[in-house]
Amino acid sequence: MLNILRRLFPSFFKPAMEMSYSRLNAYRFCPWKYKFIYLDHMHVPPNPATSLGLSIHKALENYYLNAGRSFDDLMESYDKCWVNEGFVSPQQVQDYFEKGQRMLENYWAANKDNDSEVLFLEKEFNFPIGAIRLRGIIDRIDRLKDGSYEVIDYKTHAELWSNARVDADLQISLYALACKKALKIEPGTLSFYFMAHDKKVSTKRTDADINKAVVLVNETAQKILKSEFTPNTANCPKCDFKQMCEYGNPRKRQG
Repeated sequence: MLNILRRLFPSFFKPAMEMSYSRLNAYRFCPWKYKFIYLDHMHVPPNPATSLGLSIHKALENYYLNAGRSFDDLMESYDKCWVNEGFVSPQQVQDYFEKGQRMLENYWAANKDNDSEVLFLEKEFNFPIGAIRLRGIIDRIDRLKDGSYEVIDYKTHAELWSNARVDADLQISLYALACKKALKIEPGTLSFYFMAHDKKVSTKRTDADINKAVVLVNETAQKILKSEFTPNTANCPKCDFKQMCEYGNPRKRQG
């Protein structure tokens, strides 16, 4: 009977549209970039910055999963998890590897005496909000000594964000929502750990902040469903697809 109903009323059985912060961020940067990645399935080749970021994330996950206690344990995880993709020379590999070593050395020195409980690592979530499903992965969630929870997201890029930017950040708002709706925990503190600066910038979210994020997610999803992919050419100079896109590369348009 269910199969018959699926054939007769396919729209009622169509899977809910899935959104994630990465998808939202791509669309907000440029709707045409979203189309490239998620509809045309185009991919940006690996580069040193993304490989370093992935290596740091994997190393920290491996370190905590294996109850690492020493800096040597962390370096062993880093060696094991190193992503050797997108580099143009052995010297560039060495430079980036050493950059990551310095990040982790500073991180370990600052956090070796941290007595919070690491509750979740690379925690996936997938839950409905309105007519869509929101999915993603949270780097880490700790339970602090006072029983409250802290969400931590590692950032490996060079830029250190201001408190004002972190207070307004969409990604951390969505993580707060995921904690409440999917994980059934109340996030007391939400933090970005800027590895290049060995600095953690923390914020909080009210219900009003979270509701504002939900509205933005649903509005963006509706634009995507309506195929609204007008390019944001102001971002062409810093777009990963500028060489292959007709809007970022005039020669593509002429050809």
